Amino acid sequence: MNFNLDEEQTLLRDSVCRFVAQQYGFEQRRAVVESGGFSRAHWKQFAQMGWLGAGLPESAGGYGGSALDTAIIAEQLGRGLVLEPFVEVAVLCAHALLPSQDQSAAVAALGALIDGGCLIVPALQEARADVTLAAGGPPRLSGRQTMVVGGPQADRFLIAAAEAGGVSLLLLNADTPGLQRHDYRLIDGSPASDLLFDAVAIDAGQRLGARGGAAHTIATAREHGTVAYCAQALGVMDLALATTADYLLQRRQFGAAIASFQALRHRIADMLIAHEQARATLHGALAALSAPDPVERRRAVAIAKAQSGRSGRFVGAQAIQLHGGIGMTDEYIVGHCFKRLMVLDQLQGNSSAQLAALAAMREIHT
Repeated sequence: MNFNLDEEQTLLRDSVCRFVAQQYGFEQRRAVVESGGFSRAHWKQFAQMGWLGAGLPESAGGYGGSALDTAIIAEQLGRGLVLEPFVEVAVLCAHALLPSQDQSAAVAALGALIDGGCLIVPALQEARADVTLAAGGPPRLSGRQTMVVGGPQADRFLIAAAEAGGVSLLLLNADTPGLQRHDYRLIDGSPASDLLFDAVAIDAGQRLGARGGAAHTIATAREHGTVAYCAQALGVMDLALATTADYLLQRRQFGAAIASFQALRHRIADMLIAHEQARATLHGALAALSAPDPVERRRAVAIAKAQSGRSGRFVGAQAIQLHGGIGMTDEYIVGHCFKRLMVLDQLQGNSSAQLAALAAMREIHT
């Protein structure tokens, strides 16, 4: 797979860079956090710039891009510490909707997602919710989904629910009777919700695809989403590394910039190595997304996510250490980088969970 950007991909990257530089500076980001962690105006811009459909096929109303195009956007949004749920909606949710294009409900939902008219937030972390058939009545959804990023602002939810010995996809309005939402903030300021389903009545139009047949669709969507999270984390690491290098060049002790101290130069070099290790495994996962072997895909994605988490924790912690006390303050950016990296590590399985999955794969094939 060629990772040298062509002209269109370079323009795509530059458009996100301009948005971050002009509209998502640190103080502007603080204003977004204080207003709830989400800006409808920004989301409309994402749609107008074509970012919400960049990695989707033209047949589905997208712009015919690839997972690399999505990663380009995610990385630059990560570098801006952007809180709006781009990966959750434009990657995870969109890819879960793609296989249901023979259903008018899915077509309409995907179109509204791409044009920014409807914020459809996925609750696909795990199929904890159970769909049961009530005697003499319609199917009813009961259970709980936790840490649904973007939930407080959602217009609709895409739910994974255990049913008929498998997993089904359900598309529910946020105001559906019986759906209760507990909203809160994650440590990086991004909004999230826990969803409680109290015997929610489900009709046929709310189920996407075959009953109990969505496991493969959800797995594929999670793979694409996980790779996009790795790209986003790479952007955050890049910001932390660049900010720390600039600080070491500016801070002076004993009449010299502390960047000239050999011990600190070694630590910056270690941070750069960790960053490049994360980039290398991200490239491996991007290449593997098109592989026909599902085990190869899962393995490459798990390696990338595990390395992303490990590199992110190291780079973020070193950035704070090298800044000293100022790195711990809310008024300085590197602490926010570290918090964002910790959240990204937890989404779709942290580094420890990915290593456990890799170990299980090895046992199966030995």
